[in-house]
Amino acid sequence: MRTLPRPSVAFFAASVAVLALASAVSAANGGANLTNGRDIFLTGRDLSGKRITASPPALRPTCAACHRADGSGGLHIAGAVSADLRHKAMVTDQKPPYTIPLVVRAITKGLDNQGHALSPVMPRWRLSARDASDVAAYVLSLK
Repeated sequence: MRTLPRPSVAFFAASVAVLALASAVSAANGGANLTNGRDIFLTGRDLSGKRITASPPALRPTCAACHRADGSGGLHIAGAVSADLRHKAMVTDQKPPYTIPLVVRAITKGLDNQGHALSPVMPRWRLSARDASDVAAYVLSLK
């Protein structure tokens, strides 16, 4: 019978360090899955591949279609200009700064960081709590 080589202590230590780092990144983002958030932002589909809907129906099928893939916005759509969703515009230049719960409220209820109604052009997306949190965390990670 053939025996397999035993992993080294260094291998185990490196594995533990990688897992700890992944856990810390997830915790820093409120446990959010940035990959899921990015995928929803770019494709308009959830993890199962189901199209995410809005009420009233969105003029465009994805966040990126209005806010650009990099989040820079500035597109003229139905008499409105899409917002810049990058960190400087959403956090640094805002009082109060957007947080994950405030971004979730904006994308699901159409209310800004101060509780004022966003343009009716902004869809009120129907997302699960997890998907909404993931998209919000992704938006706040845009540089």
